[in-house]
Amino acid sequence: MHRFRLPKQLACGTLAAALALTPAMAFTDTEGHWAETSIDKWSQQYGVLQGYEDGSFRPDASITRGAFAGILDRFLRFQNISGSETFSDTEGTYWEDSILKLNAAGVYLGNAGQALPGESITRQQAMSMVARAFHVEASVLDLNYADEAQIAQYARPYIAEMTARGWLNDVKENLFRPTDPLTRAELVNLLNNMIQVLVQETETYSSDVDGNLLINAPGGAALENMTIHGDLILAPGVTGAVKLTNVTIEGSLRNFSGVTPMISTPPVSEPAPEPDVPSEPNNPDTPADPSVPSDPNTSPDSNPSDDPGIVVVPITPADPENPVNPDTPGTSGIQPSEIYTPGATTGSFISYGGKKVPVYAGVPSSRLKQGDFQWNGNRLTYVGTDFRTRFGIDVSAYQNRASKNETIDWQAVAADGVEFVMVRIGLRGTSTGKVSEDAFYRQNIEGAMNAGIETGVYFFAQAITVEEALEEADFVIEHLRDLNINGPVAYDWETSSKYRVNDTAPEMATACAIAFCRRIAEAGYTPMIYQGSQVGYLKYDQAAVSQYLTWFPEYKSATSEKLYPTFYYQMNYWQFSSKCSVAGIGGNVDANIQFIPW
Repeated sequence: MHRFRLPKQLACGTLAAALALTPAMAFTDTEGHWAETSIDKWSQQYGVLQGYEDGSFRPDASITRGAFAGILDRFLRFQNISGSETFSDTEGTYWEDSILKLNAAGVYLGNAGQALPGESITRQQAMSMVARAFHVEASVLDLNYADEAQIAQYARPYIAEMTARGWLNDVKENLFRPTDPLTRAELVNLLNNMIQVLVQETETYSSDVDGNLLINAPGGAALENMTIHGDLILAPGVTGAVKLTNVTIEGSLRNFSGVTPMISTPPVSEPAPEPDVPSEPNNPDTPADPSVPSDPNTSPDSNPSDDPGIVVVPITPADPENPVNPDTPGTSGIQPSEIYTPGATTGSFISYGGKKVPVYAGVPSSRLKQGDFQWNGNRLTYVGTDFRTRFGIDVSAYQNRASKNETIDWQAVAADGVEFVMVRIGLRGTSTGKVSEDAFYRQNIEGAMNAGIETGVYFFAQAITVEEALEEADFVIEHLRDLNINGPVAYDWETSSKYRVNDTAPEMATACAIAFCRRIAEAGYTPMIYQGSQVGYLKYDQAAVSQYLTWFPEYKSATSEKLYPTFYYQMNYWQFSSKCSVAGIGGNVDANIQFIPW
């Protein structure tokens, strides 16, 4: 039967006005708005969300479910489409095609056979649809919003993951407001946090990208001589060729298209680096119970560098007559036995991940126990008697990117009770092994120091030889040369099944940590070792590394049964949360307690 459809131009009388592109500089209602910068970018530069004929943008206006589908379809350009009978209320509506495309992609699921295109989309509905559209994995992390009980079950894992990645930085007073309508400003802010650069035309692009790059040009695109400090995403609508020439992807290649990228590298003096495959962006959460045999040893921010400039520091081996063998990856000219003597054990054992771990003699066990801590908002407070404590945070480019104008307000941070900060200064790629600096390390160090906050730094390490550990230490020393920090320098060596260090022997891992710390101490700084349960129990000789300060991550929530760090040995710093809110910083930040014996 032939079905008569109203012309879509008539189905929504105000649509033409709503979609008329108004230059961002002419918006009458965005100056001083909290999302002004994002609005300018995504309306004027990319045209994903546009202004109105009257010159307004209406940042705080809500978005209908149908319009939201149209925006996502414009963003990703879905190819397949479900049948027109899928929903009972979409026929003839303006957004029908977009809704049916998103349904075919498993993004727009509807409600009891209805799409409800004219209803405002809620925040939890929008986050779920965005997560499904971008294939964001559901998270098992806890939600710590004050109104988390109001968040629907279907949306909880998506909101948890997007929160952990730092994408949801529009939360006020720790209220997610799951059933509130999503506003235009909130949508623009979300897109801005998720995507740094959008390539919409078939062109050649060759500028470094500080985050994720999305290609949605139907004809494809060519990327040349650049580094993407995040993911490269190919939208479903890409059908033309995608050519990558001398491109380093420090995140993942997420290909939602049917196109296989053509990858080539021009001749160079050394082999071009392979893309890193890091852990999930800005996701430092560890299981609350370290007995869980998953990897509980994730850094404050264990992703590749967010800085467009990559600095490679020459290796300085201690013995030039015994260099690294380039034909044998992981073979060090400097052997662990030249760095340290294995520590004595007591004969007792710790059970971890199904393994028996020896207890080292002479290393103080933890004096922290149940009842020593209580929650004060989203911060833990020590109420025990063995230590005096200080509250601190650690930051990297992820916190800058989540903050207004990519700048942390360090005066506000200090006023909010932060007494110390650890700033990421750089990292080594988890796959390429390339050493790079954090894009905002200098800005963060100078800002924190000027605000009177004790400032230290950490380096995300991936050394597989002593020479590489010394290279990492020299990198840190060089970058601190004209910065007068007054806090420790931390060696943050981590392992995962996808990391280049995964098969490193415990003896070598311990030697690398000690070599790094020695070089740092020789330069006049206080070294510290960041170690989670996996590295601490299975990789490090605790007797050998006990001469240095230790920093331990184990995250807690209001539902944690064990509200204290369960690592066997006493630590100097405890990173207890990745979901703390601090004035002056957008999104979440890692929270720490320093323990100082009386």
